[in-house]
Amino acid sequence: MKTMRLKFWQKAYLLTLALFLTALMGSVAALAGLSQQRSFEAECGKLLAQQHAVAQSFARDAAAVQARRPAALAQLARNYAAQQQRGGILLRVTQGQETWADMLPAPESALPSAPPEGQRVHAVRQAQGRHVLYVLARMPAPPEDVTLTCAFDMEPFFAQWAQTRRLFFAAGAAVSLGLAVALYFVLRGLARPMERLAVVAGRLAQGDYTARSARQSRDEVGQLARALDDMACQVQRNMAQLEEAAHNKQRLVDNVAHELRTPLTAIGGYAEYLQRAQLSREETYEVTQYIVSETKRLSAMSERLLQMASLQGETAARAPVDVAGLLRAVLHTLGPKAKARGVRLYAAPVTLPTVQGEAALLESLLVNLTDNAVKACAAGDVVELGAERTDTGPCLWVRDTGCGMDAGTLAHLGEPFYRPDKARSREQGGAGLGLCLCRAIAAAHGARLEFTSQPGEGTTAQVLFAAS
Repeated sequence: MKTMRLKFWQKAYLLTLALFLTALMGSVAALAGLSQQRSFEAECGKLLAQQHAVAQSFARDAAAVQARRPAALAQLARNYAAQQQRGGILLRVTQGQETWADMLPAPESALPSAPPEGQRVHAVRQAQGRHVLYVLARMPAPPEDVTLTCAFDMEPFFAQWAQTRRLFFAAGAAVSLGLAVALYFVLRGLARPMERLAVVAGRLAQGDYTARSARQSRDEVGQLARALDDMACQVQRNMAQLEEAAHNKQRLVDNVAHELRTPLTAIGGYAEYLQRAQLSREETYEVTQYIVSETKRLSAMSERLLQMASLQGETAARAPVDVAGLLRAVLHTLGPKAKARGVRLYAAPVTLPTVQGEAALLESLLVNLTDNAVKACAAGDVVELGAERTDTGPCLWVRDTGCGMDAGTLAHLGEPFYRPDKARSREQGGAGLGLCLCRAIAAAHGARLEFTSQPGEGTTAQVLFAAS
């Protein structure tokens, strides 16, 4: 048998309702008791006033009869008892152990003892199934030791009060029922947004990161909904970044495997060929030269991969770097290669004295960009280096008048092992890692690398630093 589990709002409903009903019914009971006590005291006060009038009248008459004819006191008592009975007051008159008159209904429990002379006591007792108020008064002498007991029927008062009490509790029950219904709908309404948030959280837990709440209120539930939506957005962005990173890593692994397969196959084939064939000195040199060439290319590829790995997530050291000296170093490194290809390589006048960064990394960045520009040029083309301060911050740039690139090629620039012209890049020893390394160096400096190009109109590469 399954155990029924109450929801939070149901627990809150039952607990709140129980507390309210306890407080309400307690208040109703206390109010009813207080009201009954006051009504009872008022009714008793009215009856006690009647008893006082009867007692005073009997005391006057008894004193007069005692003075003239004491033997007539018993008859006087019987006459008073008969007279007051007609008015609804029942009397008993005693002197010591002698009873002069007795009209009292027999009480179901003992009456209080007679009070001292000149005083009275009263009590309510059940008699013949009805509530009766008994008032005992010790009459002042003369005559001596006379006790007058009056009985008043209070059953109408108690019957009326029982009806009033039922009305009290009926009203309390009606109020309780109304509150129970209202409280149910209020708490149910307050719980619905939380249930919707629980559904959204469940969808997020199941991997649906597009789930959002539609809560727009400014209360605590609305704040929780907005926090949950913000968390979902952040998780969705993080998951997208993780998926992209995983995709890039898998593509990198695939590209590395592909790039390694061709040179390793060739090296293995030529090595086997050396073992089995009788080659002349010239043929042996040619084969070994190819093996050396492929080995150097593999070494350069591994070095680039190590450089990229070392820069991943790192921040470059920041120090003032002389921009003019940086450009001269690049011209010195690539000047002979550009001259051999018939490409004019020069630096524009520098208006930016220094940039903040690591000189060796920035030089490697510009060498890679300039080398790519030289490779993209034919004889007679121009490659220009420069540096300037823009509205957004310092900028280093390399501009060429080479073959240029279309939008599709620009979209893939910087991806590992991507080569716009695979045949030419492979022929020139490129592995498609240069621009990837450039982006890593730029990111380590808090900069971004941007390219603008048109087919046949050349390419401009810009390293845009953040404003300092």
